[in-house]
Amino acid sequence: MKNRTLIILLCLTLLLPFTSPAMAEEAEDVLLMVPEGQELLFKDLPVTNVFDFIPFAEAKLTDSEQALIRKMYPTIKILKDKKYEIMAESIPPAFNTIKATQLQTTPYTGKGVKVGVLDTGIATNHSDLNVRGGYCSLPSACPTESAFNDNNGHGTHVAGTIAALNNNSGIVGVAPNAELYAIKALGENGEGDTRSIVKGVEWAIQNDMDILNLSITTKTDDPALRMVLNKAYENGILIIASAGNEGKLISGDSVLYPAKYDSVIAVSALSSQTQKLAESSQGPAVEVTAPGYNITSTFPRSLDILDGNQNGYTALSGTSMAAPHVTGILALYKERFPDASQQRLRQLLQLTAQDIGVLGRDEVFGYGIATYESVITNVPTLEVNSGDGRIHMSVQNVDAVKEWSLTENGTTITETAPGEWETYRPAGIYRFEFSFEMDNGQVFKNPITVVLSNPTFKDLTIDQWFSSNISYLYYKKQMNGTDDGKIEPFREITRAEAVALLGRAKGLNGEERVTRFKDVGTGNFASGYIQSAYEAGILSGFPDGTFRPSQSVTRAEMAILIQNAFGFPTNAGATMPFTDVNQNMASYDEILALYQSGIAKGYSATTFEPNMKMNRASFSAFLSRAQRPDLFK
Repeated sequence: MKNRTLIILLCLTLLLPFTSPAMAEEAEDVLLMVPEGQELLFKDLPVTNVFDFIPFAEAKLTDSEQALIRKMYPTIKILKDKKYEIMAESIPPAFNTIKATQLQTTPYTGKGVKVGVLDTGIATNHSDLNVRGGYCSLPSACPTESAFNDNNGHGTHVAGTIAALNNNSGIVGVAPNAELYAIKALGENGEGDTRSIVKGVEWAIQNDMDILNLSITTKTDDPALRMVLNKAYENGILIIASAGNEGKLISGDSVLYPAKYDSVIAVSALSSQTQKLAESSQGPAVEVTAPGYNITSTFPRSLDILDGNQNGYTALSGTSMAAPHVTGILALYKERFPDASQQRLRQLLQLTAQDIGVLGRDEVFGYGIATYESVITNVPTLEVNSGDGRIHMSVQNVDAVKEWSLTENGTTITETAPGEWETYRPAGIYRFEFSFEMDNGQVFKNPITVVLSNPTFKDLTIDQWFSSNISYLYYKKQMNGTDDGKIEPFREITRAEAVALLGRAKGLNGEERVTRFKDVGTGNFASGYIQSAYEAGILSGFPDGTFRPSQSVTRAEMAILIQNAFGFPTNAGATMPFTDVNQNMASYDEILALYQSGIAKGYSATTFEPNMKMNRASFSAFLSRAQRPDLFK
């Protein structure tokens, strides 16, 4: 049967009664099917096209017209015109191996993570890739239509495994919403040089890449490349590289550069049976392994001639195909833990790897198969909470750790509880190192940086012996600075100030009001605390009915106030170590109690200096020790 558009010989108005235009029904596209050999029936019907090889014709009919055809031509079948779309994107089988199917990685997609692919470029017009930008570092031969466009195919293939779009076509990448940047440092022949590679890495640093994928290799150490990669790592960039495909040629250590550098995560390749891909390099530098056999990914359509199906996708094998799986996993972790350092994310990759081969790290698979773990229970983390002078850190998932420690500038910080540390500091940047040992003997060290924005008193610095005490009182909202932003640590503290600090520490009512003391009126800022302290039996004042709020506090008076407020136990029969404190003094028992409890220390080994006036720094030290003797010793 010839393909033809039939002329309607029988006017539709004769065949099918129409209603008025105002009441016309909406027509829909349908297919009309007649028994074979009865194709001539179509000439009597309002069809728009008859197919060549099947007894079908196209028509656009209303419901009434369809009903009339069924009545007049019972042998004709009317079929709905079905809608078709390209098959939904394929999830690569390798994703099951690395636990990176969408079901496993939801809700994380790599969103907001900047990934640089230093390679042959990326096909900028590929419908399954969203290239945010890029750079061509080649001294010449940058594509004219787009400087970082891929005219080889390798970089596009790598990019697809990392971040092919979740757009119901083609394939989907491990981290489909990661921000892809093409760094074209290799030419059409897949080759580059030190200059182009170094310039490409520099561009990645300058443009704040989070992750850099290097599916490139060279056989010898390149000092310039090593140096710039170290610089990139120091700048917080995670660097992933293919270990090389020298496994069949070299029996020993066959890992190539740059994967061999300490700053780089070296990735070996697995076969489809999760065994070592025959070509995959091996050696001590291998950190993790990932699928590398017959990996289907994006490819420039104009170059897609390898598989006989020019659809923009092709399958390749090698460690170049394994590395981007790891890059994608790290993009997911980076989105999930945005504040984690590159060292911490690298450790997370190691600790969540599925160990295969020899127990522990080995030269074939490293720590094992790189996997994305949606629930992480076997990896210790240090939770840091900080603000207003306080830094609190605690080990999470302690069952996964054998031993741990926290140091600052090489000095071990004492735990306030098992796996917990608490310290108080003025505003500043503080750097710690959290170390832990796993049950298998692996030791990891994590740098921890904490930034405190308060307290910011002009005359308070971290190197002052009392800075932690004052920072503690500031955090507890017990001690405030002056109007000009100072704390005045060396000024003598008055009795009113001391009672106000003590009252806040004990939660007394500080509302200004009438007191029993004739020299403390309602206008005194500490009147409420003074009256509350009197009612609580913490103070009694002088025999003449005064309190003398502006008088400086002596060390003996401090002992009486703090002991009355906190009531530390005392051994009355114990020997007083201070020669200038005797039993005839009103403060004897209180000084002895504070000494025995570790709250008050002597002015020297043998003296207490009970009549010495106290400054604000010293009183802060005593008051903070009274509240937290476990912390301030």
